[in-house]
Parts: sequence; structure tokens; C-alpha cells
Amino acid sequence: MKKVIVLLAVLTVILSGCDFASRNLNQAIEYRVTGSTSTADLTFENSGGGTSQQSGVTVPWSYTFTANPGDFLYISAQKDGNPATDVTVTIYAEGSVFGTSTSSGAYVIATAHGIL
Repeated sequence: MKKVIVLLAVLTVILSGCDFASRNLNQAIEYRVTGSTSTADLTFENSGGGTSQQSGVTVPWSYTFTANPGDFLYISAQKDGNPATDVTVTIYAEGSVFGTSTSSGAYVIATAHGIL
């Protein structure tokens, strides 16, 4: 009987550990670019783990994908030469702010990054 109880306890720990790990996989990630600027040049870590660049994108802009713990997240936006406008980049993980940055001035760059 003692062996059965120990076996059940071990199985409970293993199964609850598997459940915990699966809840942390495939997190919804959103990169969002906002601000008073009308366009920006972007560099970001894409869903495949590579770097993507886009020039002259219309702001606001967003990109959504899934990522796993340990994945590197990165977004930067450089705005045009208008010194009276700003640009903000924000990374959301599962709907919560993971990182954000705002820059104001001509040709400034806002960058947010981190390891999930």
C-alpha cells in the first residue's frame, strides 16, 4: 500500500509539472508601434527567430505571433525627421506589457527587447 501511495504522489508531481510547462508554451506576443509620427522604419525579431525590416510603415502598426520561454523579443522604430513628433514601441506578452520605449525628436529610435 505504501508503494502505491508513493507512486501516486510521484505521478501527481510529474503530471502537474507537465501541465505547468504546457501553460507557458506558445505565448501570444504582439509588437505595437504608436505615436504622433505618421511613418517609421522598423526592425524586429520575427516569429521564425530572424530579423525583419520594414521601411515607411504607417503608424499605428502591429505584428502578432507566438513565442516560447527563452525566445528573444525585439522591436525598434526610427521615425522621420519631424522634431515635433514621437514614436512608441511596445511588446505585449499574453496581453501584458513586456517592454516599452518612447522617443521624441527628429530621426530618433525607440527600442524594446528582452528574453521571454
